[in-house]
Amino acid sequence: MTDAGEFQRESFRIDEQIWNALALRTGERALFLGFANDGAWIARALEIGVDVTVLAGNNEAIALIEKLGAKPMRGSATMIAAAENAYDVAVAMHFLHEIDPGFHPQVISEMGRVGRRAAIVEPSPPADLLGKRIAALYARAKRESGQFEGYQPIEYWRRLLAAVKADVWQNLFTFTRVPPREAVSQTFSLIANAMTIEAMPKKYLDELRELAARRDAQLLPLSRIVLVGIGAGQPLPQGSGSAFRPNVVLGPEPAPAPRIPATAIATSPAQPVAGPPPVPTSGFGFAPDPPAIPGASWGAPAPPAPASPPPPPSPPAGKPPAAPPAPAGSPFGAPFALPGDEAPFGEAADPKSGFGWSWEPPEEDEEPS
Repeated sequence: MTDAGEFQRESFRIDEQIWNALALRTGERALFLGFANDGAWIARALEIGVDVTVLAGNNEAIALIEKLGAKPMRGSATMIAAAENAYDVAVAMHFLHEIDPGFHPQVISEMGRVGRRAAIVEPSPPADLLGKRIAALYARAKRESGQFEGYQPIEYWRRLLAAVKADVWQNLFTFTRVPPREAVSQTFSLIANAMTIEAMPKKYLDELRELAARRDAQLLPLSRIVLVGIGAGQPLPQGSGSAFRPNVVLGPEPAPAPRIPATAIATSPAQPVAGPPPVPTSGFGFAPDPPAIPGASWGAPAPPAPASPPPPPSPPAGKPPAAPPAPAGSPFGAPFALPGDEAPFGEAADPKSGFGWSWEPPEEDEEPS
C-alpha cells in the first residue's frame, strides 16, 4: 500500500471524484477519445471488466492501446465508425481542448450518437494571473505550429452536450488548498521543461520565467470539469462501485470544505429540474461557494435554501462601510476573483485560442490499401 502526501492526496481525491462521476461498470462497452495520463483511465476501466475501445489516428497510439489490452479504432472523432448506441458510454478524456473548437459540436454530436451516455472530462480555464499567462502563451505557441490548446468554461461544454443529450449532469471538482509559495517555482520548472521539449519559442519561455520569479506569483491547480449526458428519463448510474486507485491509502481527510452537490440539469422547459444549477466555486475566479447543504447527495435534489438574513444596518454617517468578510464556503478564504476585462499582468488580452481555424489532428501513418 502506498501513502499519499498532502497535495498528492488532493490530486488523487479529484481523480476519485472524476472516476465516480464516469460510473463505469463491469460489462459495459466504452469508447474513449483521448489517452490521458498515459492511458491510466483506460487501464483502470479494463481492470474492472469494461470492454474498452479507443479511437486513434496513428500507429504509435494504436500500439499503446494494444499494449494496454484495449481495442483500437482507427479514424476521426468527427465521423465515428460505429452504429447508434453501439457503446454504453463515450468518453472524451482531456481530448477536446486539443482540437479545433470548430469541430467541438460535431465531435460531441458523434459521441451522443454512438454512446447511450456521453461524458466529457476537461481541465477548467486557469484563474490566477500566472496560470492565465501560461495558458495564453502556450495556446499561441500551439497555434503557430498548427495545433490547438484551449480550455473552456463548464457552461460552454454543457451547452454543446445538451444539444445531443436531453439530460446533463455537470460537476466542477476543485482543490481545497493553495500550494505553498515554494511550489510555484517547482511546478513552473516542470511546465517549462515540458514546453521546452515541445519547442515553445524562447521569447515565451523567458517571459514566463520572469513572471514566475515575481514575489506575487501564484499558480493554482486547475479544477476538473465532468459532464455526463444521457437520454431523457434514462437512469444515470450512481458511482463507479470501485476505487480508481485501490492500492493507495489517502489517509485521514482534513475538515472538508463545503462542496456543491452535482445536479441534473434539464435542457428543455418540459423536463423537470432535479435541483438548482450548480454554482461555480470561488477558488478559481468564479462566484463564492454556498454553504454546505446537509444531507445532499450526488445527483439528488437539494433541499430548499434557508431564508435570507436581514440586511446589515447602515454605517453611521461619515464613516465608510466596512469590507465584507470572506464567505465561509470559500476554500481559499477571500474569493479569488479577477476583473473580467483585465488582461494578465497588464498585457493586451489575447484572442480566444483556436477560433477561425479549420484543422483536426490528421490520420497519420495510414496503412496503404
